[in-house]
Amino acid sequence: MSSNKPVKTRRQRAYSKKEQQQLHQIYMGLGIIVALIAVLLALGLLYSYVIQPNSTIAQVNDTELTLQQYQDRVRYERFLIDEQLGQIISEITRLREEGNEQFLQFYEQLGNQLQQQRFLVDQQTLDQMIEETLLAQKASDKGVTVSEEEITEEINRFLAGRSGGVTEASASETVMALVDATATASVWTPTPTRTPLPTLEGSEEMTPTATPADTPTPGPTATLNIIAVSELSTQHTSWLETLKANANTDEATYRQYIKASILRDKMNEIVSEDAPTTGEQSNARHILINFDHNKPPPSPDEENEEPVELSEEEQAAEAEKAKQETKQLANEIIERLEAGEDFADLAEEYSDDPGSRFSGGELGFVTQGTFVESVDKAIFELPLNELSEPIESQFGWHIIEVLERGDRELSPSDYEQAQRETFTEWLANLQEGATVEKFWTTDKVPPEVRR
Repeated sequence: MSSNKPVKTRRQRAYSKKEQQQLHQIYMGLGIIVALIAVLLALGLLYSYVIQPNSTIAQVNDTELTLQQYQDRVRYERFLIDEQLGQIISEITRLREEGNEQFLQFYEQLGNQLQQQRFLVDQQTLDQMIEETLLAQKASDKGVTVSEEEITEEINRFLAGRSGGVTEASASETVMALVDATATASVWTPTPTRTPLPTLEGSEEMTPTATPADTPTPGPTATLNIIAVSELSTQHTSWLETLKANANTDEATYRQYIKASILRDKMNEIVSEDAPTTGEQSNARHILINFDHNKPPPSPDEENEEPVELSEEEQAAEAEKAKQETKQLANEIIERLEAGEDFADLAEEYSDDPGSRFSGGELGFVTQGTFVESVDKAIFELPLNELSEPIESQFGWHIIEVLERGDRELSPSDYEQAQRETFTEWLANLQEGATVEKFWTTDKVPPEVRR
């Protein structure tokens, strides 16, 4: 019985074999392509999740700061700012509904400051990490450490503060601080002074104050709201969950951030011990003539009228005229003082500084940097017992006479300022002597928070 299966010719068999070889080559090519794609994907994942996160964004002496550390910290800092902004916005909404313009302006200004801080946080975070690294290196050299108990207590203080209270440890420290402050006040007796012109920065404007400097004001003892340990434990768990959900910050990382903060405070305390306890101080008196001193108060009819709109040139001309008129008045007062009239009487009659007007124009003993630059310079450079020419500041014209100058013990507030300046200078020198390299660019910012 013969088979029905057709018999392939030699030519057909050769063609079939060639076709199989081609198919095999195609399959091999597809396999290679798939393998290459898999390798590329693996390399991409390796770069995205291993190589890039561990790449160096800053070198601080022998310590490397990685991109992952930086991005984690940016998320954390952004979240803290956003949380504060949310609270402020809620408060602004409430104040607007109540029509409370006084506090509304304060919270709006605070909100604007936080918005500006938010725009700068990407670069400032790296600078902060570099500073913390330098401090940690220096602390290690000095044997300064932070315990886990200290970290936990600091976190509890923060959580208690969010609830408007304090921890038990904070309550004890507050009582001891009040005792120490009372003891210091009884030992250090300041010369009665009045501070009319705080040092101003930027475009900030401040009104002279009539509060005597360094004069403790007794008041009722506040009842401290001590938050129970059990409540703090519950808040701790909730806060960690919030950090994880909103900033992807785990507990270990968060504790490292708190540790860095405590370490900074400890180094600050150590370095600040070298702050001077005495300093050059000047005792002066002055008469302030505001630029609008000669401007009459508006009449009842004028108060109800629409204000006249002036061009910029007209406004500038009016301002210059007022400045020259008040300078002339200041010169007339100087002539009267040189003629023998009493400084205290003329200060009470003409001075626009409510902080010193009724105390003979007395400013008391002050350290350098207390007042705006032009006034501060005069107080520490004028010869003793000589009247100055009219000195201009943003407040107006000042007539100044320096009564005494010399090295004296610093007041508690001035000593605190000296401590801050000592630490700031030490920190600047620490950074200047370090080897720091930055590799920051805008693309290093976490993608989800890029502006």
